[in-house]
Amino acid sequence: MTTKNYAIKFGSLLKEEILEIIKDKILPNTVVLEAVNPFPGYYEYYENLQKDIKPYYIYLVTDKKYSLEEFTRATQKIMKSFDAKFHAAIGSITIYNDVYNVIRIRRLNTYDQVRELQEAYTSEGINFEMHKNIQHNSKAMIQLTKFFAVDVLEDGFFTDHIEPNHGYFTIPQKLSWSQFEELTKQVKYNMDMIHFDASLGFIYDHFKAIDMIRIYSEKLDLDLMKKIKSKYLERIK
Repeated sequence: MTTKNYAIKFGSLLKEEILEIIKDKILPNTVVLEAVNPFPGYYEYYENLQKDIKPYYIYLVTDKKYSLEEFTRATQKIMKSFDAKFHAAIGSITIYNDVYNVIRIRRLNTYDQVRELQEAYTSEGINFEMHKNIQHNSKAMIQLTKFFAVDVLEDGFFTDHIEPNHGYFTIPQKLSWSQFEELTKQVKYNMDMIHFDASLGFIYDHFKAIDMIRIYSEKLDLDLMKKIKSKYLERIK
C-alpha cells in the first residue's frame, strides 16, 4: 500500500475479548490478564493456531484510575532503560458489571518482563490492584485511551504505522457497541470468505471527534478496507 503521510492521532478503541489470568512471574497478589486471542473475529476461522511463547497483549490491573499525564510520564521514564521496546496504553476493562483500571502492554519479549515492568511502574508511583478475584477466561469489554500512529492512505483510510495488519476507516456517526456488533455480523454474512476482526473507536482530528472502525486482517490492503467500509455504510442508518 502506498502511503501519503504519517500522523499521530489521539483517541480511543473499544473491543471485546476473552482474558486469561496470569499467575506466574508477576508481583505477588496482583492481577494480570492476557488476551491470548486478541483478534477473535479473524482467528476464529483458523484452527490449530499455536499460542506464542512470549506475551502478546497483557493487562496490568491498577489500584485506581491514573491520569493520562501520570501514566505517560511514568511510561516515558521506564522506556529509557527497559530491555523491551514495549508499547503501552491506559484504559479500563469491564467484566460482568465490574470495572477495572488497566495498563495494556504489548511487545514484551518474555513473561519474565511482566514482573519487571510492574516493579518499574511501582517505582514511578503507579500501583496495582491486590487480591481481586477475577474468573479465568472472562469475556471483557476493553476501552483503551491511546495515541494512534497512522499512515494516511486516502481521506478516511489509515493503516497503523507500527502494528502490521491493522487498518482504520472513518464512519459518519457514533455507534453503540450493540449496534456495532449487529452491523458487523451483517457485514460478515455478506462478505463470504473475507475474514477480519473489527473494533470500534474514534480519534480527535481538527478539534472534532471522528468515529472509526479498526480492521485486523493478515490480508489487509486498501481495497479490502474499501469493500468492508462500503458494507458498513450500506447498513448505518
